[in-house]
Amino acid sequence: MKTKPLILCLLAIISLCVTATAEKEPFEQIKDRLATAQCVRLEFLNVIYSDIFDLVDSTYGYACLASDGRYRVTIGTDTYLFDGEYLHSYSEENNQVVVEPYYSDMESEITFITRLDDLYTTAKTDDPERFHLTLRKKTEGELPDSMTVMIDPVDRLISRLEYYDINDELNLIILLSQELDSLCNESDFSPNFPDSVEILRLN
Repeated sequence: MKTKPLILCLLAIISLCVTATAEKEPFEQIKDRLATAQCVRLEFLNVIYSDIFDLVDSTYGYACLASDGRYRVTIGTDTYLFDGEYLHSYSEENNQVVVEPYYSDMESEITFITRLDDLYTTAKTDDPERFHLTLRKKTEGELPDSMTVMIDPVDRLISRLEYYDINDELNLIILLSQELDSLCNESDFSPNFPDSVEILRLN
């Protein structure tokens, strides 16, 4: 009788279909990887299109983001460091560091990339590699109310983020490299600024 082999074949097909259905879509996998990584290192370009001044400004940036919330983000000559207790905002141009207490909803710059599902709702578009995100609630930081995210579905990476800032200028964050490691270097979160820097503490 061929009934048993036929049943086994059907069961195998059903199992494959269930597995394929259960597997998360590429963008969901990307968000999960970023959210669960112990350490995320990013290199990026921050491109701003200004209609008012009719110019395009492009700035190189680097970010090291730890799973416990600590981070160091450098954009051009400015650095933002959260050491677990205080936010240090360093301006090389002014040779000054502003130190202030950090609050959990002070998301800004690139740090939100590991918390996309917490901060934004996701909607699909006609393009399977493009998604529209809407902010769930207002925060004390400067997060955009909405943004467009482009992904690389093959490498399972975010390739670009697009949004309009408070000045209604188009911002692009182009991801140049992304590394997800098991641990960050503790030195990344030490406030090792120049000795000559002026420190301004805010309570």
